[in-house]
Amino acid sequence: MDEAAFEQMKQAKEYFHATVMTIPGVHGTSIGVKRVRGQPTGQLAICVHLTRKRAPSSIPPDERIPLDVDGFPTDVIEHAPIIRCEAKSERRAMYEDSSKYRPLVGGTKLSAGYSFGTLGCIVRKPDGSCYALSAAHVLGEIGSTVYQPAKAKCDEIGATVTVQECSQMDAAIASLDYYDDAGLAYIREIGAIAGTRDIGKDALPFPVAKRGASTGLTHGSVVAIHYSGLAANLELFQDMLFIDGRDGEFVDHGDSGSAIVHREHEDHNLVVGLLWGKAPGVSRIGVATPIDRITGALGVSVLTASDRVRPASETLLGRFEAFLGETERGRAYWEAYSHNRIYFRHIFHHVPRLAATWRRMPVPEMIEALRAAMRDPDTLIPMKLGDHDTDEVMWDLYEVLGKFLQTNHHGLLQQQAASFCRLVCGNIGNSWRNALHGIPMPESGTSLS
Repeated sequence: MDEAAFEQMKQAKEYFHATVMTIPGVHGTSIGVKRVRGQPTGQLAICVHLTRKRAPSSIPPDERIPLDVDGFPTDVIEHAPIIRCEAKSERRAMYEDSSKYRPLVGGTKLSAGYSFGTLGCIVRKPDGSCYALSAAHVLGEIGSTVYQPAKAKCDEIGATVTVQECSQMDAAIASLDYYDDAGLAYIREIGAIAGTRDIGKDALPFPVAKRGASTGLTHGSVVAIHYSGLAANLELFQDMLFIDGRDGEFVDHGDSGSAIVHREHEDHNLVVGLLWGKAPGVSRIGVATPIDRITGALGVSVLTASDRVRPASETLLGRFEAFLGETERGRAYWEAYSHNRIYFRHIFHHVPRLAATWRRMPVPEMIEALRAAMRDPDTLIPMKLGDHDTDEVMWDLYEVLGKFLQTNHHGLLQQQAASFCRLVCGNIGNSWRNALHGIPMPESGTSLS
C-alpha cells in the first residue's frame, strides 16, 4: 500500500471510529494486519477492538461490523477495555525484581508515592542533563520524590520534574539529583540503546521486547498502530501502539513505564514506545505511546552510548565538591560524605531512633537549603528551617547521630559530624563560602562596600 492509499485508510478509519464506538462492546479502533484463523495475511485492515465476539445470528443489523469501510477490509480484535499497568507499593514483595541498580539502567523498578513501575530508559536534554523516563502514573505529580527500587531514603534518586498525561501520552521524567546515580544508555537484559524508531505501516507485525520490573524480559509484536479508544476508566486515548505477546506473557502490573524496544542485535536496540496499558485478565496484550511523540513533548532525546552528557563537574554535587575542595576542611567534609553517603541514608531509614528523629526533622527545608548552597555557595545559612530554628535542628540531629557513631566505633565520622554541626550553627546568617573559609560575618551596621 502506497502512502496516498494509507492516508485514505487512516481517514476512513477516523470517520468510521465515531460510528463503530456506538456499538455495544466496542471500545477502540486501529490499523493492523488482518488475521485469518489467527494467522497474519499481510493485508492491512481497519481493526475493531471489542470485548466479546458474538454469533452473527445474534447481532442486530445496526450493530454488525461491515466487512469493509470505503473499500478497506475490517478485522476484529477481542479483548477487554484497556487498563493502566499500575501497581501499589505494598505489593512489591510479589514482584520479580526489587534489586538496586547503580548506575541507573532501564528496565528496573521505580517507586513514587504509593505506586511503583519501571524505569524505561535514560533521556537527556540539549544541555546534556539526564533524566529517568517512565509513565506519568508511575512518577506522579511534579515534585514527587522518586526512588530506585523502593521507597527508602537510601534509594532516592531525584524528583518528578515534567509530566505529560493526556489522551495522546502517559509519560514523565524524573531528575537524577546525585551524579553518582547517573544513568547509562542501557536496558537490563536487552543491551545498549542506539536510538529510536517510528513504526510504519510496512513494518507490521513488528517484533519488540521489553524489560519490566514485574515480568522481566518478554517478547511480542506491534500488530496495530493508530490505536484509539476508550479505556476501562472511561478515559480516551489516541494513536497508540497495540502489542500482542501471542502465546507468551508480555506485561503485568508494575511494568508501566517500560521501554518497548526493537532488538536488531545486542548493541543496537531501538526504542519505539513507552508502555502504559494492558488488557485486564490477560498478560499478552500491551499498549504503548510512540516514543517520538514523547521525546518531542518533553523536549528530550533517548540517551545513546554516543551522546555527550553533562559532566559530573557541572552537576549540583559536582559544583559542591569543587566548592568544598577550596579548603582542607571542606575536602575532609567531602571525603566523609562521598564515602559514606549510602551508609548515612541507610541508617537514617533502618535504625529506629535515627529514623524517628529524621521523621521529626523539617527534611524538605533541609534538603532545599543544601541544594541552594550547591547552586550558589554565597547563599546565606538560614536562621530557620521551616518553623524550626536551624541550630536546634542541627544539634538535635547530631545528638542521636553522634551517639550512634560513637557506639558503633566510627570516631572519625563522629568528629566530622560534630565539626559540620559547629560550622553551620556558628555561621547562621553568614554565607556558606565565608563559613568554609573561616571569614566571620560582618558586624551589624558595618558597610560591605
